[in-house]
Amino acid sequence: MSAGRAKKTALAGLVAASALVSVSASAQEEELPGVEDRRYGLASVNMFLRYTQVRDPEAMHNLSSLLMGGLSARALYGKRIAYAFGLGLEFGAGGAPGFGFGFELYPAGVAVAIGPSGYFGVFGGIGVNGVTARVPMTLVLPAEVRLELDVTKRARVGALFAVGWTPADDVRQTRAGLFPFVDENTMALTARFGKTFEKYGNLMGRGYFFRLERREQMRTVSLGLVFGWELEVAN
Repeated sequence: MSAGRAKKTALAGLVAASALVSVSASAQEEELPGVEDRRYGLASVNMFLRYTQVRDPEAMHNLSSLLMGGLSARALYGKRIAYAFGLGLEFGAGGAPGFGFGFELYPAGVAVAIGPSGYFGVFGGIGVNGVTARVPMTLVLPAEVRLELDVTKRARVGALFAVGWTPADDVRQTRAGLFPFVDENTMALTARFGKTFEKYGNLMGRGYFFRLERREQMRTVSLGLVFGWELEVAN
């Protein structure tokens, strides 16, 4: 092999090695921290707009549809096994004249941290909700199970199963069809698209999300579509 060809081969090898080292370094830099890197826990908040269509309006006093907007927040305090709590607030209007309102406080819960900023949690609380002249405004005892997982750095999926008891209102004490031991229940699937990144020593994720919901209430089923924006911070 000639000296010139040897030099070219060596130079090509050096360039390839440099590129490989650069790619490896970038991959290491882009790798997100895991559960073991958390110190305090996790907090998430989202703003949303929900449209719900009722299957049998007569069962809900002629409420055919509902448009609600609101704010929801959940937090975990702990590294792997964490104390979980949260709150929610929403308001809007029904397709038949009626003002919708809801407030929920979740002071008691427990969660297990999963991955960079995911978790599996159980929340229990107290709240009040209803639609004037349609769905009686009453005390609600809600409980929910949530699963939030980071699929990639730009995608996050979630699942929700929530139930509620209405001990103070006979009209809403209907015992839901699929789960007769509760008065109301909700099942939902969520997909969020946005970037998860490190900033100021925290792992942050944000983006727009879509959710499909199925709710049983007052002996009928309603289907909902939710659109919103979410922010979470893990430290």
